Amino acid sequence: MKFLVVGDPMISASSLAEAVRDVFGDNTQVKGVDWKPASNEEFWSLRSQVEKNGPDAGKPPAELIEAGTDVDVIITHHTPLNKELIGQSSASYIGVCRAGTENADVKAATAKGIKVMKTMGRNAEAVSDFTIALMLSELRNLARGHAALMQGEWKKQYPNSAFMGDVSQKTIGLVGFGYIGRLVAHKLANFNVRVLVYDPYIKEEALREFGAELVSLEELCRQSDFVSIHARLSKDTAGLIGKEAFSWMKPTAYLINTARAGLINETDLIEALQERKIGGAALDVFWTEPIAEDHPLLKMDNVTLTPHLAGATNDTFSQTPYLLLRELKRVIDEKATSSWIVN
Repeated sequence: MKFLVVGDPMISASSLAEAVRDVFGDNTQVKGVDWKPASNEEFWSLRSQVEKNGPDAGKPPAELIEAGTDVDVIITHHTPLNKELIGQSSASYIGVCRAGTENADVKAATAKGIKVMKTMGRNAEAVSDFTIALMLSELRNLARGHAALMQGEWKKQYPNSAFMGDVSQKTIGLVGFGYIGRLVAHKLANFNVRVLVYDPYIKEEALREFGAELVSLEELCRQSDFVSIHARLSKDTAGLIGKEAFSWMKPTAYLINTARAGLINETDLIEALQERKIGGAALDVFWTEPIAEDHPLLKMDNVTLTPHLAGATNDTFSQTPYLLLRELKRVIDEKATSSWIVN
C-alpha cells in the first residue's frame, strides 16, 4: 500500500510515517508533506477557521495535490483536505487523526467512493483529566490565587468565598456522555459525588456501571453544582447552553467547557457571569481563537481561562496515529465494519 502522510506543527509528517511503518510494516511506501503556516499564531487561526467553515477555509501546501494523486491512503491531522485535492486523488481511504473530520471534505470523498475515518477517543484521557482540573481550579481559586501571589498579594477572599466548598457530595452534571464524558464520570467515582447525564443519544442502561442518572437538560442544570460540557458541536447543539439554561442553574453553580465554544451562547454566558447568575465558569475553548485582547471574559474575576490546552499532551499526539492506523488495518485486513468511518 502507498500512504501519503500530512503533518502539521503538532504532529509532523515524519512522526506519522513512523507510525505507518510500525503498524503496516517497514516495507510500506510512505511519502510525507508538512503543512507549515508562517507562525504558530497563523496555524491556530487557520485551524479555528477550518473547524468552523470546513477545509476550503485553510491554506494547504501547494504540493499536496500532486502528492495525493498516486496513493491508497491519506493520513492527516489538522491539515485541510479540500475538494480539489480529493478530486484528483487515487486514495481509497482518508484518515483524520482527530475525533472530528471538519478538515476533510467528506462530501467530495463520498462522491469519489473514498472512505473517511476519524479517531474516536483519541484525547479522551487528556481532556477528562483537564476537565477535573478545571473543576478544582474554579472551585478552589487555584489560578486566581496564583495570579494574586505573582502580583505580590496574599489574597484570601474571592467572588465565590461565600459558597466555596468541597467537591465531596456535590452534583456533577455531564452534558454529553461519549468517550470523554464517561472517563470524567469514572475518574470522579472516588470523589463521592452524584453524577447526572444529559445525552439524548444514549439509554439509561449505559449509565449503570458509572452509577450515573439520565435526566433532561433542565433537570441537570437545576440540580448540578458543576455543569460540564462534553457534546459535539453541530447545528442541533449550537447554543445549547444559553439564557434558558442559565436561568435554570444555581447561582452557586460552575460551568466547565473543554468541548467547543459554540455549544454555549457567548452573549448569554457573559451576561450570566457579569450579573452573577451563576457561580463562575472555567473555559478552555473560545468562539474566536486566540481570544480577543478586549474580550469581556478577560476582565472578570469569576472565571478560569486556559488557551485550548485540554487535549494537547505529548501522550495524545504520540498515540493518536497508532489508534487510527490500527483501526484502519483492522478494516482493511479483516474487512471489518467500523463506527470510525463517517461516510
